[in-house]
Amino acid sequence: MNIKLQTEVGPIEIDFDPKKYKTKAGAAKAFHKALCKLCKEVYGQNPDVEIFIDNPEESEARGCGKCWRVCWESGPYDWACNSQVANYSAGWYTEPYYSFDLCFIG
Repeated sequence: MNIKLQTEVGPIEIDFDPKKYKTKAGAAKAFHKALCKLCKEVYGQNPDVEIFIDNPEESEARGCGKCWRVCWESGPYDWACNSQVANYSAGWYTEPYYSFDLCFIG
């Protein structure tokens, strides 16, 4: 399943189905993997350099709160701002920290 992330320059599609993941950790790791694929295949970027994932302790150490956080600073402008990625029945959802990182919380 592809979800659409809304950006200032239009929607981008990512191969990710939030309903498949019961935990924030599993969802964040899968989202990170799908975002890396998009970064490489669609934008021609090196995901090893352009995208990272923080576990809750790493995110908190950076001052971004204790959550799973996926960051793509070189992605389309504000890709994370209007992204609604969630599995409410499993108790998690996402919120942007800035316009380029998505925090998995709940």
